[in-house]
Amino acid sequence: MNMQLNEPIYNLEVEQQVLGLLIKDPTHSNSRETLDSLDVNDFYTRSHRGIFKTIKLMSEAKKEISLSLIEDSMETIGFDYGGFIYLAELMRGAIGIANMGAYATLVKKCARSRDLVSVLQNANGMIEQKTEVTEVIEHLDNELKNISLHSSGKDLRHIRDLEGDFLDELDKRAARGGLIAGLSTGIDELDQKVNGIGDECLVVIAGSPSMGKTLFCQTIATSVAIDQKKNVMFFSMEMSENQVFERFVSGVGNVAPDKLKSARLDNEDFGRITDAVVELRASGLYITDEPKQSVGQIRAKVRRHKIKHPDLSAIFIDYLGLMKLGKADRHDIAIGNITRDLKELAKEMKVPVFLCVQSKRPQSVKDKPNMSSLKDSSCIEADADLIMFVHRQEIVEPETSLKGVTELIIAKDRHNDGNGTIYLEKCNGKFLALSMEAVARIQHDEESKSAPVKRGFN
Repeated sequence: MNMQLNEPIYNLEVEQQVLGLLIKDPTHSNSRETLDSLDVNDFYTRSHRGIFKTIKLMSEAKKEISLSLIEDSMETIGFDYGGFIYLAELMRGAIGIANMGAYATLVKKCARSRDLVSVLQNANGMIEQKTEVTEVIEHLDNELKNISLHSSGKDLRHIRDLEGDFLDELDKRAARGGLIAGLSTGIDELDQKVNGIGDECLVVIAGSPSMGKTLFCQTIATSVAIDQKKNVMFFSMEMSENQVFERFVSGVGNVAPDKLKSARLDNEDFGRITDAVVELRASGLYITDEPKQSVGQIRAKVRRHKIKHPDLSAIFIDYLGLMKLGKADRHDIAIGNITRDLKELAKEMKVPVFLCVQSKRPQSVKDKPNMSSLKDSSCIEADADLIMFVHRQEIVEPETSLKGVTELIIAKDRHNDGNGTIYLEKCNGKFLALSMEAVARIQHDEESKSAPVKRGFN
């Protein structure tokens, strides 16, 4: 096997063994497993790719596989693959069907090594052409991820092997004494409904403009980074770092945003601002306002950050509509690629990812946001574990009885069935849960509005 970087990496003898055994004993379980595990492009030579593709197509079509029938099927191929004589030599030289798995693994290993060399050579070419370093890094990150996906991965486990992990987790839950299992949002009613945010969750925070998506994310980020003293990454593609900092100061210091804007502050306000700055300085909150970031750029930043800060507990991205889309045939496919990659990032890092998403405005004042309100909803809905709409009725209906109230509508909860509505109020740069009395009054008013009007005499 030639391992020089300027020449292809391959092992013709092993490829010949695999093809010979497939021709010699195509119905053996090892042969069937090899047909499933290997790809046509895992073979180096054009002739070997053609032979393997033919055998695989015959197997998928439930056709009989033999030396003469393979030759007949290969006649349609417009290049010289060696003919009947080469096929016969492959079959005659094949020995040891028990070794088929090892042969297939080596073929795949060589293919991935070739892929890696190709990626590195392409990256070197980009550097020689003076391509932006960030673009080269993103290209490398995406291509290396594709190579990783083509690897075989881990074997399946029998369900009995999961018993110990389940019982250990059950013991942990019992030891918590009924406390939530996932990350706390700082909003008690929400935590109870969804049992906290799971480590590998993609959480979509949706809403039409001016509903409070960013503020809601900042409320959770403040709870995690300051109250819980955990590490948080906040990607802001809409507001500058200074604007984000000011909004965090408002929420943490309980100072009205308009006071900060006008700087009409008294001594009490200055004291609160000072305390807020001290708390933010000691927090685990990290912010970037770089615009139009791609998933690859975000993933690279997260990986580097996680190495420096293993206690990373939450990632916030504000927002999907301002992210850089990858190449795709359609817009919805490009959006689907982003949400799928962010879900994979949450699983890889074992950290929840909160993604702000713009939704359509309600068609009428009576409409509440739902799944169909999401733009490109099918891909977002499929990938998200938790979807919550931030909705202020007073935006669409100025005379509503819900003035000053923000509804948090849980439209999807894959793991806990926590669907429902939670009522919040904005208070100096953050959201707070409404009191039980206020919620009861709102629910009574809503039920009264929807109740049928009785007509006639009593």
